[in-house]
Amino acid sequence: MKKKDLILIFVVILVIGLTFGINYFVNTKSGENIEIYVDNKLYKTYSIDDEEEIKIENKKGYNIVKIHDHGVEITDASCPDRVCIHSGFITKPSESIVCLPNKVHIKITTDDNYNHENEEDVISN
Repeated sequence: MKKKDLILIFVVILVIGLTFGINYFVNTKSGENIEIYVDNKLYKTYSIDDEEEIKIENKKGYNIVKIHDHGVEITDASCPDRVCIHSGFITKPSESIVCLPNKVHIKITTDDNYNHENEEDVISN
């Protein structure tokens, strides 16, 4: 290999390392609230420290949401594809769970981004 090839490999590895490092430090914030949206409207806000199981029912079907261990997951749903259940347990503000058939969106927020006056979170038809 030539010297320029080694420099190029080093630069690519450096860029990849920096990207993962920045992503790691940006996503290390811990969430404080869990927001549940149904039909694009805020259904309810819970503390991430709660230990609850919520059944959300609407015209489309139902979702069972379980809040525990500083995170949230959907444990059961009436949707046919069940992608929301396979999304798993989320704990970080950058993660969310969406059930498109039932029009349910769950996200973790911090107090830093708690101003929702003119913000659209989910658009679903």
